[in-house]
Amino acid sequence: MQAAERNYEIYDKELLAIVEALAKWRQYLLDAAEPFEVWTDHKNLKYFREPHKLNGWQAQWYLKLQDYDFMLKHIPGKTNTKADILSWKDQVNMKEDNKDIQLLKDEIWTRKTTARITMLGRKIVPEEGDILKRIRKNNTREKEVTQALERNDGLTWEEDGVAYMEERVYIPNNKELKEEILREHHDPADVGHPEQHRMQELIKRTYWWPGLKEDVKKYVQGCVNYQQNKVQHQRKAGELHLLKIPEGL
Repeated sequence: MQAAERNYEIYDKELLAIVEALAKWRQYLLDAAEPFEVWTDHKNLKYFREPHKLNGWQAQWYLKLQDYDFMLKHIPGKTNTKADILSWKDQVNMKEDNKDIQLLKDEIWTRKTTARITMLGRKIVPEEGDILKRIRKNNTREKEVTQALERNDGLTWEEDGVAYMEERVYIPNNKELKEEILREHHDPADVGHPEQHRMQELIKRTYWWPGLKEDVKKYVQGCVNYQQNKVQHQRKAGELHLLKIPEGL
């Protein structure tokens, strides 16, 4: 049994044993000419005779059991001594289960900027490393960024000529640089012309600049592909009906 399976309730363990046994002998039991019997000495399986809301693994077992034509037969353990002895053979030491497990790995805390290149037909979107080089050459910074760097609050810092705001790369007030980032997070086929909130979320994973939300909104509104394919959530307007012309005029 796997470590996680050892944490199952006893009735889940018993049903898992049946599922594993059927899988082991699948080639002989599947499409059998007659129904076969599964003998068990565990009364806890009666739990599954009552309606329950199945969890994830129970739902998987339910689907697997549908492939077989069998009947479940309960027999006391004292009359099934051979099988009972086999269940005692290996005593699993569960004291070591779930011990010294690091739930949040160090890797997910590592902030890194990876080089990426995107091919759009014959056009190549510059690498992210090239964007960082252009950021270093641009020393123009807004007042709020300068003040935040001076506060040194832990969320804002400067490293190798690049400023980080709220743990994201700060983009200077450069129109071409911003448009390039907006284009990279909206136009590629694998990105799929996302709507405003999704696009903003994608950009904010790596970059930050004042007025980002407004810039994203304008870019999405100006995208022809998005406007043609976006889902309409408003109810369709009814048909127009001509008004009757009053008589006697």
